[in-house]
Amino acid sequence: MTMFSICSNIISFSLVLLSMLGSFPQALRAVYLFVCAILFVPPASAGPAIAQESGQSPRPTPVPTFESLPHTALPTARFYGWCGQHDRYLLDENGAVNAYEAGNKIAAVAISPGNPYQCSSDGRQLINIHGQHVFMVDIASGGSQWIASYDRAIAFSPDFKSVASSGPLELKPQAPELRVVQVKDKRTVGQTQRPEWIKWSANGSRIVVVYPTSVDILDRNGVSIASMTKSPAGWVKDGWFEDDQRVVTLFMETEQPPGSILKCSVAEKKCLARPRIESISIGGRGIVGTIIPLGKPPVRVDDSILLSKEYAAEIRNANSRLLVRQVFPIKTGRWSFRIAVSPSERQSILTWNDDNQPGCVYGEGSAGVYKCRQGMLVDLTR
Repeated sequence: MTMFSICSNIISFSLVLLSMLGSFPQALRAVYLFVCAILFVPPASAGPAIAQESGQSPRPTPVPTFESLPHTALPTARFYGWCGQHDRYLLDENGAVNAYEAGNKIAAVAISPGNPYQCSSDGRQLINIHGQHVFMVDIASGGSQWIASYDRAIAFSPDFKSVASSGPLELKPQAPELRVVQVKDKRTVGQTQRPEWIKWSANGSRIVVVYPTSVDILDRNGVSIASMTKSPAGWVKDGWFEDDQRVVTLFMETEQPPGSILKCSVAEKKCLARPRIESISIGGRGIVGTIIPLGKPPVRVDDSILLSKEYAAEIRNANSRLLVRQVFPIKTGRWSFRIAVSPSERQSILTWNDDNQPGCVYGEGSAGVYKCRQGMLVDLTR
């Protein structure tokens, strides 16, 4: 018997009962109305229940690749870095540094590529360190002023109003008014350790100082908040504070890639290491971009750079949910992948070397090395 026939018989029988309802005792009428309600009102969860019984489940949303998202090819150049909090970035094009926004060149920057630099939070100025001399450069006008000389590690706050220095700092008469935070050496058993690397948090409330065997977190006045032990192997390439300023992630490099991550917790006062990371970048709201070598590590036979057969480029949110992923085999000629998520978390830059590009020639001082550099600016807002 079909469901339609069953329903028709129930309705006919119910109409007969309805005509007799007036002669029913009141208790029986109540029971009858309750039964009718059960028969004719379907359960709210009937749809999902049927789907569950049939073994069907919602299909997972596919994770997009970098190339499937809206993107723009970068000029043939070396990505120099993000500049400020508003998605301005710098490219080294044949030895000249230029500032870009949204794929458009906006200014030539009066610095030499290869020297350390630091941009202000608004992206309008940058600090350029040439040898032991510190210059402040206005990006729009190209104006440059020699503001200080220093001896050791140094870092400016994001607003350029404070500077943390581990050694003597000589401020020039034309320097803006600066609050100097002195970072001290650490005395350990049998030796004195000097700071190797310093960086301020994005809001200027914390300072991370990396020594050969420890990572220290200071407040904005240089007062120690926590000290954590680390391995002396490698050096710091970059680092990022989490939004609450209680965890700092450091990217450690060695002479042979890949590098490793040190995640240092102020509350737990320790650093945990994660090996085999080719490249990492942390943008706004904790968005993390990584390049990870896949498969077993290649066996070393000489001093040449070891390459894996494939690399996975990924972007995850602060809760480690995968947002973007693409695997790149090096047999296509692309290798040396790097990723950089913008401070605003709206964009990401993915770069690589491409052996198949016309004019690509490797070698120290070779102009053809710029021809090997390729990349894309990826829109993450989708």
